[in-house]
Amino acid sequence: MLEYLRQLAWDPSAPVPLGWPHGWAGVLLLFCFPGGLGVPPGVLLGDRDGFGPASLATLYLASDVVVAAAVFEPTLRLLARASRHVPALERTGRFVLLAISRTMPAGSLVGPTGVVLTGFGAGLPFGRFVAAAAGYGLAASWLLTVAGDMLYFTLGMASTFWFQGMLGDPRIAALAALVVMLVVPIAIRRLRA
Repeated sequence: MLEYLRQLAWDPSAPVPLGWPHGWAGVLLLFCFPGGLGVPPGVLLGDRDGFGPASLATLYLASDVVVAAAVFEPTLRLLARASRHVPALERTGRFVLLAISRTMPAGSLVGPTGVVLTGFGAGLPFGRFVAAAAGYGLAASWLLTVAGDMLYFTLGMASTFWFQGMLGDPRIAALAALVVMLVVPIAIRRLRA
């Protein structure tokens, strides 16, 4: 199965192996890959299976909810509890927050835009971490963070469709979309600074 996932990342048009979920389940599984790596292959696979942009966005939103609820929130809560007893872990948390705050303009980290941009550029766990540190509650933290991550997905989906239409090669389209998804958040942070 791992070999197929590696192959699918480089050739989204590859045939689905026996036992791989078809349709929405296969796309949702790809969207659950961390760091946005599954976005271009998931978009191309979903497009091949007849899903439109609205359906793909809904599946990506579902993946955010699944990943946030099942993985990140319990992990962040466990780390918060453990940091009370492990000074090195507490220092690491402060270091991560400081590192994120250095990429943001002064004072913007605590505002909703700072949380959305952190969710956009750094992903769900970091957006939630920044929101919690800024004093947002559970629901507000995740809403702002997921809003940023959905903007990130929209960028990835649009880039994937654009490169696929322009280049015609799904492998190059997926790779080019990943580059755009890496470069644009960095450029936005620099422009805001």
